[in-house]
Amino acid sequence: MAPKKPAAPEKPEEPPKPPPGKLKWTFYSTFGTICVISFFTMLVLYIKLITDSENPLLLPMKKLRINMADGLRNPKIAHTSPIALAEEVAKLPAKIEQSEKTFQARKGKYKDLFKKGKPKTAGGWDFFGKSFYYISNEEKTWHDAESFCLTRDSHLASILSDEEQNYLTSQLSDPTWIGLTDENEEGNWKWTDGSRTKAQYWSLGNPSYSEHDGALEKDCTSIVPSSGGYNWNDDYCHKLHKWVCKENIDIEEP
Repeated sequence: MAPKKPAAPEKPEEPPKPPPGKLKWTFYSTFGTICVISFFTMLVLYIKLITDSENPLLLPMKKLRINMADGLRNPKIAHTSPIALAEEVAKLPAKIEQSEKTFQARKGKYKDLFKKGKPKTAGGWDFFGKSFYYISNEEKTWHDAESFCLTRDSHLASILSDEEQNYLTSQLSDPTWIGLTDENEEGNWKWTDGSRTKAQYWSLGNPSYSEHDGALEKDCTSIVPSSGGYNWNDDYCHKLHKWVCKENIDIEEP
């Protein structure tokens, strides 16, 4: 009789699978726990930050604001908010580029001034403030003196400040034509170089109006240095006086 075949081993029973709903809630509870822990961690750090005696960002922000204010020459930035400061920082590349253009433009102007100054000063011109001045040794009528100045890229001098008035008075020894005239409209005194009339230094009794052959002729102005600080006289334009030319050099930002 044939031997019996051994019985096949029984398969181990598989553990029961958790129901789908339970797996979902396990995930949600784990995720929620992580979120709660993160929230409380951030909350603790935030409370610690605002309750610290000194905010660790306060000093760096203060230094940054001060440096920005100094660099941009704007004192308001030193007291601005962090958000406004961040906006200023974002503008820095454009400001740096503009500053470089301004620097190059001004550098070019100074070079031109240097080139122009060498022949000017060698030819009897003096530099004061932002202008070259030429004081004549001979005498001309007011119109001839203005024509002389025009041929040298200048005008009869305009005087726009106390410093300029005192400087020119100290350089003169005789009555000298300057560029103030009311030739176009009686009583409306204007500078020939187009400058706006600011301070005026008329001597006592000037400007005066006297008729000559039925016409008002005292349309031109001279400085009489012996009269002191207020030493402008209105005068007849055809008289012979020395004169002073002025060429303004613009070295301001473009």
